[in-house]
Amino acid sequence: MSLLYFSKTRLRKEFGMPSNFSDSTARILHSVKSEGPDCRSAEQWVQKRYSTVEIDCTPEYAQHTADTGNFVQKPEGILFIHGAWPKKIKGGEITERQRYLQRLTAEPSYHVQVPKICDNAQRSVAQNNTLDLYEQYFKDQGVYESEDATMKISTKCVLKDPSELKRHATKLCWHPDGSGKIAISYSVMKFQKMTDATPLFSYIWDINHPNEPEFEILPQSHLTCLRFNPKTHDHLAGGMYNGVVGFWDTRKESSRPIATSNIEFSHRDPVFDLKYVSSRSGTEVVSVSTDGQLLWWDTRKLEKPIDEFTVMTDENEIIGVSSLEYKSDGGPTKYLIGTEKGFPVLIDRKAKKDQPSEKKIKTIFNQGHGGHFSATKAIKRNPVHTSFYLTVGDWCTKIWSEENLKSPIILTKYDRSYLTSACWSTIRPGVFFTGKSNGVVDIWDMYSKQNEAVFSTKISELPITDMSVHKSGNMMAIGAEDGVTSIVTLGKGLSTLQRMEKEVMLEIFEREKKREGLLDKMRILERKKRERGAKMKNKAPKKKDDKADKEKEAREKNIKKADEHWQKMMDGFKQKAEEAKKTGGTEAKQ
Repeated sequence: MSLLYFSKTRLRKEFGMPSNFSDSTARILHSVKSEGPDCRSAEQWVQKRYSTVEIDCTPEYAQHTADTGNFVQKPEGILFIHGAWPKKIKGGEITERQRYLQRLTAEPSYHVQVPKICDNAQRSVAQNNTLDLYEQYFKDQGVYESEDATMKISTKCVLKDPSELKRHATKLCWHPDGSGKIAISYSVMKFQKMTDATPLFSYIWDINHPNEPEFEILPQSHLTCLRFNPKTHDHLAGGMYNGVVGFWDTRKESSRPIATSNIEFSHRDPVFDLKYVSSRSGTEVVSVSTDGQLLWWDTRKLEKPIDEFTVMTDENEIIGVSSLEYKSDGGPTKYLIGTEKGFPVLIDRKAKKDQPSEKKIKTIFNQGHGGHFSATKAIKRNPVHTSFYLTVGDWCTKIWSEENLKSPIILTKYDRSYLTSACWSTIRPGVFFTGKSNGVVDIWDMYSKQNEAVFSTKISELPITDMSVHKSGNMMAIGAEDGVTSIVTLGKGLSTLQRMEKEVMLEIFEREKKREGLLDKMRILERKKRERGAKMKNKAPKKKDDKADKEKEAREKNIKKADEHWQKMMDGFKQKAEEAKKTGGTEAKQ
């Protein structure tokens, strides 16, 4: 049997070099004759009638997913008690250590090595004294330009509602411990758009595992808002579409509420917002609704509210409440609410021991150019300067001051789309975010620009329902009407406090507050001037009436005189006509 082989010789230095292949024409390496004297060699081969060869140059890929566990870090220290003594020496025995040190100092090499080590140490100390290794050369790091790439945001993950029917992501609440957990309530807030087939579940998600929710919440009715307890992080309180307030404990295996309020003593409209308030027990919450009521609850006894207040005008007209803001830093007794009429209201509630609490409307911010032309969709306090807050409604955002002013101090320009939500940055006092009905999120940086947004991005095709910034300030959750919640990462320019930003923003707010105060004084002076002019008109009405009467009498007198003159003329013409007829008749008789 003849062997088919091809030999190629290479130099030893060329071993290991890569081979270069190229296309070439086909050439015959060996042929076997089937007839003739050499036909015996053909018997070694088997002739195939058909030959099929499959060649696939496409590389093969394998798809897989891997989810590693959370890497938990904790600080640990090491305490050296005996030092680095040799194994033969017991560090705890003082006598053995002294004997070892005596033997070490008696060696001749000891007196040679110690001076060398001292020289190196003295040289290093001298260098450190000359040059400070720990000096910070650039203390003002973080100053950026508004067009820098650090002002942008990027999507980290997307949390989709597992329901087949589309529901709104009504409220978003981050876990108070700063982890990646977030509670999202789902409901349909459009009138008569909810069906019996709409699921009731709301969920708690972990952004590190965004494929499925971590905990399910099953209420009696659809959840419209949901909040974590800032003190006991395993407790949640939520408001429902039928006006009932519920309480959950995530340590329990059941997804049903532990306690719910009696519907007879609950809101008559859907609960639009709910907040935990500062109390000794840490279990009190306040809820608001468009029925005009503020109800205070104790989650330990949810059957009836512990306190209530109805927002009414001086004419006893009930005002519906569409949003709520409460922060203990801004005052533990102050409650800011946004109304359906577009203006904010400040309510003061002072609790008294063994006595009914004192509740009153402290300020109604509805003077000057006033509130919004639609319901107030969101009202948020500034995280640093808590006496200033913003409201969102109609086509603009307004920033207010609660100190003796009833008109906004800053207004953004009117947008073509309705604004539906807003929130402040938790780190930077000059940055806030607004969501619009066309699914676009605008980022405003009052520290660098006041006339326009520094960045805009489209998050969804449907309106934005709610937004919430993470405690660390580097993440933000954005909910939309299709039930999709986008978790985005904020750039360094949006999550890093800038140089002197707190002081600069306070100066801007105070400057605008003074300017608006002067404008209010001018409005008051103009109003007093108009009132004074009206009083002067009322005081001297007779002179103007006498003059008008005289003019009227003179006019009537002239008209009467003209009529008499006209009548005389007509009578004269009639007499002449009659006389002419008489004279004509006598002449004819003659």
